[in-house]
Amino acid sequence: MNLSFPLFDMPVVGIYLIVISFLFGAVFASFITCTAWRVVRGEDWMLGHSHCDTCGHELSTADLFPIFSYLALKGKCRYCGSKVPPRDLIFEIILGFVFAGTLALHGAIDAPVVAALTLEVLLLGLSLADWDSGVIPDGFLGAILVTWIITVGFMPDMQAYAVEGVISAACVGIVMVIVTAVIGKVKKTKMSYGPTKLAMCLMLFLRYRGTCAAVCVAIVLGIVFALVCKSKKRKISLAPAISIAAIVALLLKDVPLPFIG
Repeated sequence: MNLSFPLFDMPVVGIYLIVISFLFGAVFASFITCTAWRVVRGEDWMLGHSHCDTCGHELSTADLFPIFSYLALKGKCRYCGSKVPPRDLIFEIILGFVFAGTLALHGAIDAPVVAALTLEVLLLGLSLADWDSGVIPDGFLGAILVTWIITVGFMPDMQAYAVEGVISAACVGIVMVIVTAVIGKVKKTKMSYGPTKLAMCLMLFLRYRGTCAAVCVAIVLGIVFALVCKSKKRKISLAPAISIAAIVALLLKDVPLPFIG
Protein backbone atom coordinates (compact mmCIF):
# COMPACT_ATOMS: atom_id res chain seq x y z
CA MET A 1 0.00 0.00 0.00
CA ASN A 2 1.47 3.31 -1.10
CA LEU A 3 -0.03 6.44 0.46
CA SER A 4 1.83 9.57 -0.56
CA PHE A 5 1.20 13.32 -0.63
CA PRO A 6 3.73 15.15 -2.87
CA LEU A 7 4.84 18.41 -1.28
CA PHE A 8 5.97 20.43 -4.24
CA ASP A 9 3.08 19.83 -6.65
CA MET A 10 1.69 22.86 -4.81
CA PRO A 11 4.78 24.83 -3.75
CA VAL A 12 2.96 27.16 -1.33
CA VAL A 13 1.40 24.21 0.48
CA GLY A 14 4.75 22.41 0.51
CA ILE A 15 6.55 25.37 2.08
CA TYR A 16 3.75 25.76 4.62
CA LEU A 17 4.00 22.10 5.63
CA ILE A 18 7.78 22.34 5.99
CA VAL A 19 7.40 25.34 8.32
CA ILE A 20 4.74 23.47 10.31
CA SER A 21 7.04 20.45 10.49
CA PHE A 22 9.68 22.62 12.18
CA LEU A 23 7.16 23.55 14.88
CA PHE A 24 6.14 19.91 15.31
CA GLY A 25 9.80 18.97 15.63
CA ALA A 26 10.24 21.51 18.42
CA VAL A 27 7.12 20.22 20.21
CA PHE A 28 8.20 16.58 20.01
CA ALA A 29 11.72 17.53 21.13
CA SER A 30 10.25 19.22 24.21
CA PHE A 31 8.24 16.08 24.98
CA ILE A 32 11.00 13.54 24.39
CA THR A 33 13.70 15.45 26.28
CA CYS A 34 11.38 15.58 29.28
CA THR A 35 10.59 11.88 28.84
CA ALA A 36 14.28 10.95 28.73
CA TRP A 37 14.94 13.03 31.84
CA ARG A 38 12.19 11.18 33.72
CA VAL A 39 13.24 7.74 32.48
CA VAL A 40 16.81 8.28 33.66
CA ARG A 41 15.58 9.36 37.09
CA GLY A 42 12.99 6.62 37.41
CA GLU A 43 10.03 8.99 37.35
CA ASP A 44 6.63 8.30 35.75
CA TRP A 45 7.06 9.65 32.23
CA MET A 46 3.36 9.32 31.35
CA LEU A 47 1.60 10.85 34.35
CA GLY A 48 4.24 13.05 35.96
CA HIS A 49 4.03 16.84 35.72
CA SER A 50 6.83 19.04 34.45
CA HIS A 51 8.48 21.02 37.22
CA CYS A 52 11.47 23.28 37.90
CA ASP A 53 14.56 21.26 38.78
CA THR A 54 15.61 23.87 41.35
CA CYS A 55 12.45 24.85 43.25
CA GLY A 56 10.24 21.92 42.25
CA HIS A 57 7.32 24.20 41.28
CA GLU A 58 4.95 22.60 38.76
CA LEU A 59 5.17 24.38 35.42
CA SER A 60 2.09 25.88 33.81
CA THR A 61 1.09 25.59 30.16
CA ALA A 62 2.57 29.02 29.48
CA ASP A 63 5.96 27.76 30.65
CA LEU A 64 6.00 24.81 28.26
CA PHE A 65 5.79 26.31 24.77
CA PRO A 66 8.89 25.01 22.95
CA ILE A 67 11.50 27.70 22.17
CA PHE A 68 9.13 30.63 22.81
CA SER A 69 8.74 30.07 26.57
CA TYR A 70 12.51 29.87 27.06
CA LEU A 71 13.08 33.07 25.12
CA ALA A 72 10.19 34.90 26.79
CA LEU A 73 11.43 33.98 30.25
CA LYS A 74 15.05 34.76 29.26
CA GLY A 75 16.16 31.27 30.23
CA LYS A 76 15.00 31.58 33.84
CA CYS A 77 12.38 29.88 36.00
CA ARG A 78 9.28 32.05 36.33
CA TYR A 79 8.90 31.07 39.98
CA CYS A 80 12.36 31.07 41.56
CA GLY A 81 14.41 32.93 38.97
CA SER A 82 17.04 30.18 38.68
CA LYS A 83 18.80 29.80 35.35
CA VAL A 84 17.41 27.05 33.10
CA PRO A 85 20.07 25.10 31.15
CA PRO A 86 19.75 25.77 27.41
CA ARG A 87 20.03 22.07 26.45
CA ASP A 88 16.33 21.58 25.83
CA LEU A 89 16.12 24.78 23.76
CA ILE A 90 19.05 23.64 21.62
CA PHE A 91 17.49 20.25 20.93
CA GLU A 92 14.09 21.78 20.19
CA ILE A 93 15.70 23.92 17.49
CA ILE A 94 17.80 21.03 16.16
CA LEU A 95 14.89 18.58 15.91
CA GLY A 96 12.76 21.30 14.31
CA PHE A 97 15.33 21.71 11.54
CA VAL A 98 15.74 17.92 11.23
CA PHE A 99 11.97 17.53 10.76
CA ALA A 100 11.91 20.33 8.18
CA GLY A 101 14.95 18.89 6.39
CA THR A 102 13.40 15.43 6.27
CA LEU A 103 10.29 16.72 4.51
CA ALA A 104 12.20 19.06 2.20
CA LEU A 105 14.70 16.42 1.04
CA HIS A 106 12.10 13.69 0.59
CA GLY A 107 9.55 15.92 -1.12
CA ALA A 108 6.48 14.03 0.07
CA ILE A 109 4.54 12.91 3.10
CA ASP A 110 4.38 9.12 3.03
CA ALA A 111 5.21 6.04 5.10
CA PRO A 112 9.03 6.43 4.85
CA VAL A 113 8.77 10.03 6.07
CA VAL A 114 6.43 9.13 8.94
CA ALA A 115 8.83 6.35 9.96
CA ALA A 116 11.82 8.72 9.71
CA LEU A 117 10.16 11.45 11.80
CA THR A 118 9.16 8.95 14.47
CA LEU A 119 12.68 7.53 14.54
CA GLU A 120 14.20 10.99 14.90
CA VAL A 121 12.12 11.66 18.01
CA LEU A 122 12.92 8.30 19.60
CA LEU A 123 16.61 8.56 18.78
CA LEU A 124 16.84 11.96 20.46
CA GLY A 125 15.27 10.52 23.59
CA LEU A 126 17.42 7.42 23.86
CA SER A 127 20.59 9.36 23.02
CA LEU A 128 19.96 11.80 25.86
CA ALA A 129 19.14 8.92 28.21
CA ASP A 130 22.33 7.09 27.24
CA TRP A 131 24.44 10.24 27.59
CA ASP A 132 23.04 10.97 31.05
CA SER A 133 23.04 7.41 32.42
CA GLY A 134 25.29 5.28 30.19
CA VAL A 135 22.35 2.96 29.52
CA ILE A 136 20.11 2.67 26.44
CA PRO A 137 16.59 2.08 27.81
CA ASP A 138 14.88 -0.99 26.32
CA GLY A 139 11.61 0.96 26.19
CA PHE A 140 12.98 3.19 23.45
CA LEU A 141 14.27 0.18 21.50
CA GLY A 142 10.84 -1.45 21.79
CA ALA A 143 9.21 1.71 20.46
CA ILE A 144 11.55 1.65 17.44
CA LEU A 145 10.59 -1.97 16.70
CA VAL A 146 6.89 -1.14 17.02
CA THR A 147 7.38 1.76 14.59
CA TRP A 148 8.90 -0.60 12.01
CA ILE A 149 6.15 -3.18 12.44
CA ILE A 150 3.44 -0.53 11.99
CA THR A 151 4.98 1.24 8.99
CA VAL A 152 6.49 -1.66 7.02
CA GLY A 153 3.12 -2.59 5.48
CA PHE A 154 2.74 0.90 4.01
CA MET A 155 6.15 1.12 2.32
CA PRO A 156 6.15 1.52 -1.48
CA ASP A 157 8.16 -1.72 -1.98
CA MET A 158 7.11 -3.57 1.16
CA GLN A 159 8.65 -6.97 0.37
CA ALA A 160 12.08 -5.65 -0.66
CA TYR A 161 12.03 -3.16 2.23
CA ALA A 162 11.32 -5.88 4.78
CA VAL A 163 13.79 -8.44 3.38
CA GLU A 164 16.66 -5.97 2.98
CA GLY A 165 15.99 -4.53 6.42
CA VAL A 166 16.07 -7.90 8.16
CA ILE A 167 19.23 -8.98 6.33
CA SER A 168 20.96 -5.66 7.09
CA ALA A 169 20.00 -5.91 10.78
CA ALA A 170 21.24 -9.49 11.00
CA CYS A 171 24.58 -8.78 9.31
CA VAL A 172 25.31 -5.68 11.38
CA GLY A 173 24.18 -7.46 14.53
CA ILE A 174 26.47 -10.45 13.98
CA VAL A 175 29.49 -8.23 13.33
CA MET A 176 28.80 -6.03 16.37
CA VAL A 177 28.21 -8.99 18.68
CA ILE A 178 31.57 -10.48 17.66
CA VAL A 179 33.40 -7.15 18.02
CA THR A 180 31.77 -6.46 21.41
CA ALA A 181 32.62 -9.95 22.68
CA VAL A 182 36.25 -9.65 21.54
CA ILE A 183 36.66 -6.21 23.14
CA GLY A 184 35.12 -7.49 26.36
CA LYS A 185 37.49 -10.45 26.43
CA VAL A 186 40.56 -8.32 25.71
CA LYS A 187 39.62 -5.72 28.34
CA LYS A 188 38.40 -8.45 30.71
CA THR A 189 35.21 -6.55 31.43
CA LYS A 190 31.52 -6.99 30.82
CA MET A 191 30.45 -5.10 27.71
CA SER A 192 26.99 -3.67 27.08
CA TYR A 193 25.10 -4.95 24.04
CA GLY A 194 22.83 -1.90 24.04
CA PRO A 195 24.56 -0.29 21.02
CA THR A 196 24.29 -3.61 19.15
CA LYS A 197 20.55 -3.83 19.80
CA LEU A 198 20.12 -0.19 18.75
CA ALA A 199 22.07 -0.67 15.52
CA MET A 200 20.06 -3.78 14.63
CA CYS A 201 16.77 -1.93 15.19
CA LEU A 202 17.89 0.95 12.97
CA MET A 203 19.16 -1.24 10.15
CA LEU A 204 15.60 -2.51 9.70
CA PHE A 205 14.77 0.95 8.33
CA LEU A 206 17.95 1.73 6.41
CA ARG A 207 18.27 -1.32 4.11
CA TYR A 208 21.50 -1.99 2.18
CA ARG A 209 22.24 1.52 0.91
CA GLY A 210 21.37 3.28 4.14
CA THR A 211 23.35 0.74 6.15
CA CYS A 212 26.52 1.49 4.18
CA ALA A 213 26.16 5.23 4.77
CA ALA A 214 25.23 4.80 8.45
CA VAL A 215 28.13 2.47 9.24
CA CYS A 216 30.67 4.87 7.70
CA VAL A 217 29.32 7.85 9.65
CA ALA A 218 28.90 5.84 12.88
CA ILE A 219 32.53 4.69 12.86
CA VAL A 220 33.82 8.26 12.60
CA LEU A 221 31.38 9.66 15.15
CA GLY A 222 31.92 6.70 17.48
CA ILE A 223 35.62 7.50 17.68
CA VAL A 224 34.85 11.18 18.33
CA PHE A 225 32.33 10.43 21.09
CA ALA A 226 34.64 7.84 22.66
CA LEU A 227 37.46 10.40 22.83
CA VAL A 228 35.14 13.04 24.29
CA CYS A 229 33.87 10.64 26.95
CA LYS A 230 37.41 9.54 27.76
CA SER A 231 38.57 13.13 28.12
CA LYS A 232 35.72 13.80 30.53
CA LYS A 233 36.47 10.54 32.38
CA ARG A 234 32.93 9.29 31.95
CA LYS A 235 31.35 6.11 30.64
CA ILE A 236 31.43 5.92 26.86
CA SER A 237 28.01 6.57 25.29
CA LEU A 238 27.68 5.34 21.71
CA ALA A 239 23.93 5.86 21.21
CA PRO A 240 24.38 9.52 20.12
CA ALA A 241 26.92 8.50 17.45
CA ILE A 242 24.75 5.66 16.13
CA SER A 243 21.65 7.86 16.19
CA ILE A 244 23.26 10.74 14.31
CA ALA A 245 24.60 8.29 11.72
CA ALA A 246 21.14 6.80 11.21
CA ILE A 247 19.54 10.24 10.83
CA VAL A 248 22.19 11.28 8.30
CA ALA A 249 21.47 8.08 6.34
CA LEU A 250 17.74 8.77 6.45
CA LEU A 251 18.20 12.35 5.25
CA LEU A 252 20.54 11.30 2.44
CA LYS A 253 18.56 8.29 1.27
CA ASP A 254 17.27 10.17 -1.79
CA VAL A 255 20.66 11.74 -2.57
CA PRO A 256 23.15 9.85 -4.81
CA LEU A 257 26.30 8.92 -2.86
CA PRO A 258 29.74 7.95 -4.23
CA PHE A 259 30.21 4.16 -4.55
CA ILE A 260 26.68 3.61 -3.18
CA GLY A 261 24.47 5.24 -5.80
